[in-house]
Amino acid sequence: MAEIHITDIDYIEINSQSGLDFKYKPEVPKLKLVGTLLLSESEDEEDGVLFLTQKQLNQVLVGKDIDLKLQDDRWLLGKPLTKDQVKKVGLVDVDAEYMGTAGEFKCYEAVKISQ
Repeated sequence: MAEIHITDIDYIEINSQSGLDFKYKPEVPKLKLVGTLLLSESEDEEDGVLFLTQKQLNQVLVGKDIDLKLQDDRWLLGKPLTKDQVKKVGLVDVDAEYMGTAGEFKCYEAVKISQ
């Protein structure tokens, strides 16, 4: 299990990849968040994918005044995150399981969100 933090969001979409072996509530549909992730163990930021439920996404975004706009089946940021928003989102701990890589992205599944 790894502790990661989200420091930027490129887009969020409904996970259209079937056949992924989710450990956390596999029967619940997952969203795919593509963005910049900070790995606590190495303190390195890298582009990655985080699969999470709608409830988990709400836990990450609640109270941060982040504007998402739907465009071509993806939710994009209405405007780039401010430094304050990056800080607030980055303070949310995400316990996640490493799933492997897809292209150049490391993929994780969120198991627990702590604020």
